[in-house]
Amino acid sequence: MSLFSVSVSTSRRLLLKGLAAPLAALALCSQAHAAFPDKPITLIVPFNAGTTPDIVSRLLAESVGRDIGQPVVVMNRVGASGIIGTQAVASAPADGYTIGFANVATLAINQSLYQKLPYDADRQLAPITLIGGVQNVLAVRASLGVKDVAGLIALAKQQPGKLTVGSGGNGTTGHLSAEMFKSMAGVSIVHVPYKGGLEADLALLRGEVDLVFENITSIAPHLKGDKLTALAVTGAARDSRLPKLPTLAETGLAGYQAVAWNGYVAPAGVDAKVLDFLNAAFNKALASPLVKQQLNAQAYEVNVGPRQQLFDLAKKERPVWAEVIKASGAKLD
Repeated sequence: MSLFSVSVSTSRRLLLKGLAAPLAALALCSQAHAAFPDKPITLIVPFNAGTTPDIVSRLLAESVGRDIGQPVVVMNRVGASGIIGTQAVASAPADGYTIGFANVATLAINQSLYQKLPYDADRQLAPITLIGGVQNVLAVRASLGVKDVAGLIALAKQQPGKLTVGSGGNGTTGHLSAEMFKSMAGVSIVHVPYKGGLEADLALLRGEVDLVFENITSIAPHLKGDKLTALAVTGAARDSRLPKLPTLAETGLAGYQAVAWNGYVAPAGVDAKVLDFLNAAFNKALASPLVKQQLNAQAYEVNVGPRQQLFDLAKKERPVWAEVIKASGAKLD
């Protein structure tokens, strides 16, 4: 079962077929548009080097570049919750030689978080592929004495406005995962933003905050000690690395789902045959056992499927995040 729900079921069928479909699609697209690519491709990542988006993109860039015979060069364009890098992709020439990393923030959250965006995802971007995602873990400081989600909700209701939840900043999936939890559980918990997820994790370890909703990759190493207690995961299915942890939906918050999914986009207007070529190339890389193994080590669940999956998921989640943002009062300018 996937950790996030996608309306198109093709991804699982392609995964079962392994490399056959991506290889065939890549061959057909290459024949149909033989001139592409004849020079390096730039892959803009709107987040810092060393973050999960950067690590995943560099891994895939190496695999795709090796397969298509041209380098895929990762360029970090950081700032404003991914807006700067996304705008750079949207304004690039529509020739397929500039593509970009896109995620739940740039395609679904920012539309409600900011009063005005300098890009229109639907009109200025074209989907290449949905590549997968990472879910968050709800963890509390062990000294809080809470053993499960029901206990946390009960404590929060006994002490409204007393508990604190740390996050990597306003508008992050960690922050909005918490806001969704607060709304669905009917509790009041104070949000404390930090400059990044690592800082929020360290604050929890120091006892400065009571809980976090943090990326599995970054929080997992801290769960091995006795300072933190993990209560649940935020996706639609349990995580294979932490199989004993229930999903929040399983604990009674029916319909709860918050996943940091992502994919790749190109400027609108890129030839459909080029987009299909890139989709097939990324699907082939994602279907590679070695790449999947490396991504799984990052607590990353891989998705293989058609281009439109990415925008289908974004459009499905926008109203969900809009409601969460409205209820929380979170806004950025």
